[in-house]
Amino acid sequence: MNRIKAFFKNKDNIKTLLIYIFLPILLNLVVEILSRSSVIKGFKYMFTHPVPFLCNSMIILSVLIFTLLVKRRIFGLAVLSVLWITCGIANMVLLNVRVTPFNASDLKLIDSAITIMNKYFSSVMVVFVVLAFIAVVMLAVFIFFKVPKVKYNINYVSNAVIVGIVIVGMFAFLNISIDTGFMSTKFTNLTTAYNEYGFVYCFINGLVNTGVKKPEDYSPDTIDEIINKFENNNDEENKDIKTPNVVFLQLESFFNINDVNDLVLSENPIPFYTKLCQEYTSGYLNVFNVGYGTSNTEFEVMTGMNLNDFGPGEIPYKTILKETTCENIAYDLKENGYATHAIHNNTGTFYGRNSVFKNLGYDTFTSIEYMHVTEFTPMSWAKDKFLTKEIIDTLKSTENQDYIYTISVQGHGSYPTEPILENPLIKVSGVENEGQRNAIEYYANEINEMDKFVEELVNALNEFGEDIVLVMFGDHLPGLGFSDEELKNGSQYQTPYVIWDNIGLPKEDETIEAFQLASKVMSQLNISTGVINKYHQKYKDDEEYLSGLQNLEYDILYGRKSVYGGINPYDATDLKMGIKEISITKVEKENEEGNVIIKGQNFTDYSVVYVNGDEFSTEYVDENTLRIKYNGLKTLDAFVVKQKSGDSKLSSTKECLYYE
Repeated sequence: MNRIKAFFKNKDNIKTLLIYIFLPILLNLVVEILSRSSVIKGFKYMFTHPVPFLCNSMIILSVLIFTLLVKRRIFGLAVLSVLWITCGIANMVLLNVRVTPFNASDLKLIDSAITIMNKYFSSVMVVFVVLAFIAVVMLAVFIFFKVPKVKYNINYVSNAVIVGIVIVGMFAFLNISIDTGFMSTKFTNLTTAYNEYGFVYCFINGLVNTGVKKPEDYSPDTIDEIINKFENNNDEENKDIKTPNVVFLQLESFFNINDVNDLVLSENPIPFYTKLCQEYTSGYLNVFNVGYGTSNTEFEVMTGMNLNDFGPGEIPYKTILKETTCENIAYDLKENGYATHAIHNNTGTFYGRNSVFKNLGYDTFTSIEYMHVTEFTPMSWAKDKFLTKEIIDTLKSTENQDYIYTISVQGHGSYPTEPILENPLIKVSGVENEGQRNAIEYYANEINEMDKFVEELVNALNEFGEDIVLVMFGDHLPGLGFSDEELKNGSQYQTPYVIWDNIGLPKEDETIEAFQLASKVMSQLNISTGVINKYHQKYKDDEEYLSGLQNLEYDILYGRKSVYGGINPYDATDLKMGIKEISITKVEKENEEGNVIIKGQNFTDYSVVYVNGDEFSTEYVDENTLRIKYNGLKTLDAFVVKQKSGDSKLSSTKECLYYE
């Protein structure tokens, strides 16, 4: 009792106590105000969600409390406070740009984010951010040297006990809040979870909660029970398998904008796609994101796995798929004699696809570095019409059936709030905010061009002369701020899909999950290869369907692989970048000014010449010609051409030696 009285008589102790009580609350309030872009909404959240708000404040306190163990306590508190506020600002910016909040997975995408920053922010804004960062660093240095250390001797044992009590108390309160339903560990919708449970808790949850959680009933017996169902239900096994070429076309940010209530368009931007939906199997896909998350829709469609079973906001391309192969439609179709290909008119390193696609069973991957794209959108995204040639060339590249997963990019944000299109074909009205109207009008005209690309592609496939199934769908809605109430289908987490074919497949419209799309297509072809595919086809109406799927996901990626007899049957492929061989056939001196011509095959704008291991600034002349400035050309100089994606080298030609 005397110690307690002595503690409260010490003014330094009182100041310290007040700082650690009110600073976490203040920081949490600031972060929530930033997240909601509103002071009023921030305070409203604090009073209407007291338990989540207190949980978030205690998490912040559990981070700040470690400064009790250092002499430069004010410096530590200042740095940590700036970090929390920076996270809040990042969340506010991303919510405005892409609708979905800042989550832990975004930290793994910093390299990719830097490459597209200029498409979202002006050069002035980028300079401002850089200057602000420099200012913060300088302020931190100033505080470090100018703010005094704690003058009294720190009782490290007592303070360590306090740190432990705070952390244990935080975990205890969190667990009680979860058990009583005020908080949750599983987020069916990231944006809703952030609004309900607070930024701090959701962000930290994303840091520590990754992968598929081990189901409580997971065991070899559970897996055997699921597999035995397959063996006892072979009603589909005797049907004739159809093996047409299968092309998936994932359309960036594509949806039927005619479904927006009260939006007035001068004409239907997507008439051909609308016609296809009327004549062929179509419906809605339930997807996980709005405004971003292309690779996650991609992951669900390819693998048939439910992203809800993974950590909040997790991007499997950046976690588990970097480490292991995974059963998916590519491996399933390879077992049926297909060659497997991926095509994307963006950089090959984005989302790490040049590494991940090896673990997904693809034979080739043609990224923009292996294309000659000459037209881009005003926001510098490649136009999708160039994909038609790439798809047809890929089909021609093999003699057997082909499976091609194509990822488009033209509809990508950001969407300019200034009128940058001259004489737009599609005009928009019914939107009071001029900036939003301009953004929607820009988007409507881009998807109009995407619709023309789809028509051109279907016609080209029709003329190709082989059996083909073309599966088209949007990966997510654009970040244009549409609410559920503004959409005729009532959900911003639904995108349209349509399955065109030239083999007479029946029209079977329905709304499905993104992870059910591939199995739906395979079912129409009577292909039941693959455990996940077969499971979807036979048990999607079962009461324990989702829990059984989680068991399979855990077993395949993290567990004992009992479903395969304990051994992963899938080997990573020797992924070839591009379908055409890039080669050097001749090196010659062009003139005495030092210009050197490199002759060869299938060069692109991303081809870079190396001489004796040194990189040279390279001019693309045409697909057979490159030019560099190189004085002193001599016999046995070694020339190599590499395809570069930023600082990454995707592939290289064989070495070519120069002879005088």
